Amino acid sequence: MSDHRSGTRASTVATTVGLSLLALNLRPAIGSVSPVLDDLQQSLALSDSAISLLTTLPVLCLGVFAAVSPALSRRMGTPGALVLGFVLLIAGILLRLDHAVWALFVGTALAGAGLAIGNVLMPAVIKSAFPDRVRLYTGIGTGILSAGAALSAGFAVPLRDATDSWSGSLALWAVPAVIGLVVWLPLLRGSKPAAAAGPAPDQGSLLGDAMAWQVTGYLALRALVYFTALGWLPTILADLGYSNSSSGALLSLAMLVSVPGALFAPILVGRGGTSPMVVAIAVAGAVSLLGLLWVPAAAALWVAVLGVTLGAGHAMALTFIGMRSPNPQTAAQLSGMVQTIGYLAGGIAGPLLLGLLHGATGGWTVSLVLLAAFTLPELVLGLRSGRNRAVRPRRRGETSAAVPAAAPVAAAAAAPKAPALRD
Repeated sequence: MSDHRSGTRASTVATTVGLSLLALNLRPAIGSVSPVLDDLQQSLALSDSAISLLTTLPVLCLGVFAAVSPALSRRMGTPGALVLGFVLLIAGILLRLDHAVWALFVGTALAGAGLAIGNVLMPAVIKSAFPDRVRLYTGIGTGILSAGAALSAGFAVPLRDATDSWSGSLALWAVPAVIGLVVWLPLLRGSKPAAAAGPAPDQGSLLGDAMAWQVTGYLALRALVYFTALGWLPTILADLGYSNSSSGALLSLAMLVSVPGALFAPILVGRGGTSPMVVAIAVAGAVSLLGLLWVPAAAALWVAVLGVTLGAGHAMALTFIGMRSPNPQTAAQLSGMVQTIGYLAGGIAGPLLLGLLHGATGGWTVSLVLLAAFTLPELVLGLRSGRNRAVRPRRRGETSAAVPAAAPVAAAAAAPKAPALRD
């Protein structure tokens, strides 16, 4: 499917269902852990440092394994790599049924590896199967992804109560992963690795491409805000005077409203280009963070606005990957670079930095102001990423001046049946 195109309605429906199930499974394996951390810590007698490592491990895996996902796609074909991702995800989820510390950590790492493969290759699937509707299907995919995050956070405790076990609550998320695997297995037929089809066009590295770095920087700053909010928002709200139950409910609100933000942000990007949406996300994000600090009584409003920007910002970052890639192979390569660097830099450094600042200052003022200040470089990088130019992998020794930045766009437009890059 991602290595050849089919115009049949059945193929389109199968790919849409497969894409939806892929997106649905990209968060529950890690989003279902946080609500049951206390039970898990008591059951396995884990130290606070072990819990910190456990919560950081999925983000670390998302970054590390994102680096190898494009190579897996070239060697196995995108459907084959995604099937491997589902197998790793299911194995990791089920391994955590064993009430042992090693099983918990190894299972989390395996699940994180599977999620990384899916994260990276989802833009390549969209670029290949729906080249003229990248924004629409990116919105659908990220909306479903955000819904999976909200569902896993909201149902973790009820599932724990129903199964009378934290491990049972985590293991039930293997069910949608198994369904996803069943749907993707038939899509292996007829697909072939890019390596078997001959040398891929534009082979080389994206590390020398300015546009690739701008898209990477945008995702890194969005990941910084997303994972900081996910990790610290309940604590910030508790310090502002809200109860633990209210803080948890407000975090669930943020995850819930992120769904329409993720769904509609790419779709609403019209002929005016991506700039208005990028500006709206940055401004609304800064206002919501400063609003929490200056008018904490209206926390529900600020959290809702923040949640919308979390979903919309992540969706726009993935949209840029598809829009700036001239072909599915480059989309996978760009996605691997963006998510490897973006998740490692933003997803780990952000929560760590703000936690250290909170410890040093004894409050959240400096941390929230700094987080709001990050929206300025985010705005600049988002505007630069919105330009109608394609990234271009370069071989060693080749400079960016060798081919004008707009040349890939022209080449893509001139090639037969090549999808045009759109804003």
